[in-house]
Amino acid sequence: MSVATDQELYEQRAISFVDDDGYPVTVPARVSVEDGEIKVRPAKGFDPPKIAGRRVNVVLNHITPLAGGGYTDRRYIAFTGQAAAEGDQLVVRPERTYRWNEREVPFPEYVEVSTPRARRYLEALGKRLGVDFKPAIGAFWRFFRVVRFPFLIATAVPVAIGGGVALYHDSFDVALLLLTFLGLALIHMGLNVANDYFDTVLGADPANRRPTPFSGGSRSILYGLISESGARALYASLFGSGVAIGLYLALTRGLLPILGLTALGLFLAYFYTAPPIKLAYRGLGELAVGTGFGPVIVMGTYFVQTQRFSLDALVASIPIGLLIMLILYVNEIPDAEFDRIAGKRQLVTRFSREQALAFLAGSLAATYSVIALIPVLRLGPPTVLVALATIPLAVKVYQGARSNFGKQYEMIPTMSLNVNNAAITGALIAAGYFVGALLGL
Repeated sequence: MSVATDQELYEQRAISFVDDDGYPVTVPARVSVEDGEIKVRPAKGFDPPKIAGRRVNVVLNHITPLAGGGYTDRRYIAFTGQAAAEGDQLVVRPERTYRWNEREVPFPEYVEVSTPRARRYLEALGKRLGVDFKPAIGAFWRFFRVVRFPFLIATAVPVAIGGGVALYHDSFDVALLLLTFLGLALIHMGLNVANDYFDTVLGADPANRRPTPFSGGSRSILYGLISESGARALYASLFGSGVAIGLYLALTRGLLPILGLTALGLFLAYFYTAPPIKLAYRGLGELAVGTGFGPVIVMGTYFVQTQRFSLDALVASIPIGLLIMLILYVNEIPDAEFDRIAGKRQLVTRFSREQALAFLAGSLAATYSVIALIPVLRLGPPTVLVALATIPLAVKVYQGARSNFGKQYEMIPTMSLNVNNAAITGALIAAGYFVGALLGL
């Protein structure tokens, strides 16, 4: 639909210009669009000849206020150009036109696609004024956002499970457990920053117009919270610090096993998105995450405590590995459309809708089946069965994914519930081992 034919949809109209004193002025106006020209009659008291010759911005706007506060159904068209007087009106031949319709582009998406232009504007303005514009966020909260600190729950829970199995086997050292968590948390944060860096330079994050709090990356580089070079330096230092702790544990608790697990974990973390391997781009990201946050962390934590491997620890690692893999998997559902554009061929992009949902259902079923088998096979105490209490949450995750598949913003509650389900279920598994050990079960 052309501007000339749909202008009646914008009942609020105004013209903006800079007055003789250098101040911006916006006044209501009657506006019509005819034959590619914008004809403007400013409000009474603003004579067209006094405005003629200036660059102006003409806006046609509509906003529907909501009874409880806020707005909806927002849309506008803005024209920028030189104004010329023609009798009692102004004529503007548009040099640039901007428009937005909330029905076509939701507001969060509009903000997302406008961010690069806003950053370019601020950079140009800063150079002209000699000012370096930066996001108004402190160093701590910037770091918090860049490393995606809340997601460290995905490291804490499997570490707790590994520690719980070790206690169940009569070996437990709090200091070693905390040191293990610190080393793994550093590598996890390095993974998050490296993932954002490579998804940015490879085009996956810029292609995503509808990120959410759980999908689309942290956007830290795109939002100017950290530069690309800063991200490289940060993930390198985080990886290096984590490996240093791993080396210490290897030297004190078992050289080859811990070195091997550290090397495997670092490989999975770095090459999750880093070229040339790019596991996530080849449909192997889910396997990498499930392996890294399941067997690698649980078995590694268990070995640091006991200096041996155990089938019990391996089996205990499977449910949490699957659940954390499903955090990634469910978060990929809103990203699928944009990941395909960027060539990031994760599992969801390779599946049909029904196949994707079947994989989700099968993975959840496998998770709870393994939990149920642990005491049956005498690989752990019966108290781990308390983790089966989250099955209703898992059902809600599946139902939410089925109902909102392909709907980016509607998926947010489901993604949140899925993270909570993984954290709660994993915590209950860990608690089951700790309680079983304390009760001598």
